[in-house]
Amino acid sequence: MKIDDNDISFVIQGPVSSFKGREQGEGITQKSIASIRQLFPKSTIILSTWKGQDTSQLNVDHTLLLDDPGSNDVFNDGEKQTLNNNRQLLSSHQGLLAVTTKYAAKVRTDNLIASRQFVDLYEQYSATKRDGSFCYLNNRVITSSAFFISSHAGLPVYFHKSDLFDFGETADLLKIWPQQPIPELHFHKKPGYKSRHPATEQFLFLHWLSRLTDKELHINSKSNDDAGLGKDFWRKFIANNLIVCEPSMLGLDVTERFYKRGNISLEYDLEDWKYLAGLTGKPLDIKRIYRQYRELESRLLRLFSSKSHAAK
Repeated sequence: MKIDDNDISFVIQGPVSSFKGREQGEGITQKSIASIRQLFPKSTIILSTWKGQDTSQLNVDHTLLLDDPGSNDVFNDGEKQTLNNNRQLLSSHQGLLAVTTKYAAKVRTDNLIASRQFVDLYEQYSATKRDGSFCYLNNRVITSSAFFISSHAGLPVYFHKSDLFDFGETADLLKIWPQQPIPELHFHKKPGYKSRHPATEQFLFLHWLSRLTDKELHINSKSNDDAGLGKDFWRKFIANNLIVCEPSMLGLDVTERFYKRGNISLEYDLEDWKYLAGLTGKPLDIKRIYRQYRELESRLLRLFSSKSHAAK
């Protein structure tokens, strides 16, 4: 399969400048657009941003100036947290609605497209055999490994799909970025060693998976909570609906803000995905060894912690 530039549209979504809790470098959106123009000269660029943003110097094909939908609130055991998820959903969805090509890339305004590698990888792997009982999208969508966390404190983490970048069929991206806003959410985490409330990536994912499964899917803890879908569901979903790859191999520059993110060793990447998809054996390299070490360390600390609490 060969995808022509004419068949790809880029939806650059979010603020052009720093906006209500989201700081970003000056001129980063302009650099991103210039890079796309150079690498994909025949592709369409759609900017989906907010009214009041200065877009006068941006060389795009279509500009959407949206009304700000406001923030959304989640309550972690009663403690309020105000987030920008509904802004992200609206700008992504409206931008994708304006796409007329078969394929689309959803890119944040503070990330850069540095090469064409994500298209090459999609062409190489998207036709890999799929299990029809776990296919929720028309085809696979390629996504970034950044923040695609596999475990926390020695326990598995489910549904932690990265929300930085997606490329695939436009119809599939519209499923991932639906029109419906995230309602007020309440989480009540389970007690335990390093227990955490769900991450943004997790409830963003469950927001659209709930629509595809016609179930109200909800978790209360970041780790070891499968929303009632079973322990094997998440890995089978990844294998049959996604292609996960490191930003550098995608040609995605997540910029300095995310270069030094924590837990890179715990992020799913292309080697993990190829194993889950049945293309290779289980990978064993420095990253995987360090991941196993961290998980073992956490399990031992969890055991000692539980014994200590029991002794009291």
